[in-house]
Amino acid sequence: MTVAHRGSHHLRFAVEGDGPPLVLLPGLGSGARLFGTLPRRFARDGHRAITFDPVGIPPSSPLLGEYRFDEAARDVWAVADAADAERVDLVGTSLGGKLALAAAALAPERVRRIVLLASSAVPSARAARVYRFFETIAEHVPGDRFADAVMPFLLGRRFHEERPAVVDDIARATRPQPATRALMLQQARALQHYDGRATARAVRAPVLCIAGLDDTLTDARDVAATAALLEHGRYVEIAGAGHSLLLEDAEVYRQTIGFLCE
Repeated sequence: MTVAHRGSHHLRFAVEGDGPPLVLLPGLGSGARLFGTLPRRFARDGHRAITFDPVGIPPSSPLLGEYRFDEAARDVWAVADAADAERVDLVGTSLGGKLALAAAALAPERVRRIVLLASSAVPSARAARVYRFFETIAEHVPGDRFADAVMPFLLGRRFHEERPAVVDDIARATRPQPATRALMLQQARALQHYDGRATARAVRAPVLCIAGLDDTLTDARDVAATAALLEHGRYVEIAGAGHSLLLEDAEVYRQTIGFLCE
């Protein structure tokens, strides 16, 4: 296990491949496992892919207290330092996209390019209700029913219809442990008060914002509004894709790797 340290806590991380470093930032209640074999794919395409389990995801340290984006951003750079990655690309999905913007605002000289997947920096009343939904699930839904509650929203309609066996496999594997649920709960509470508009305006790196038009969690219009806030923002929408963009549509990976290789 490769470990980064910051203050009193530690973060487990892994590196795959050689070339320009790329840090993958997971979404709500997730860690490195979320990305599956994607680090290997990025490595084959010439990147050094860095994944990590954030504080709150074992075997990294548990989260003590509230979730804060500024502290999580410092953890990103602690991992980058431990991986000897001075200047990086950031690819963040959902909450991970918000974290990518926070990390870029904290250390702009260290960020080359950013990809935001199903992620928005703008607050909305609907988004706040989505986050309250996840707070309720994290706090009250039994582990053996957790997948039943979230699976209709994590994947788009087309994926459900065309790949039901894969959806079933994902559902069987979706049984978060108590530490993971505690992290999800604190993240969901933090997201209810999140407003990243000022952070987005401060980012100077080129940013690709990708939205799925069948995403029931992050509204595509909010993703487009985020791109408009960014000095060098670019907006792409994927018809038929839901919230789990990299899993659902191969075009998302093509758009991502093409942007990073520009």
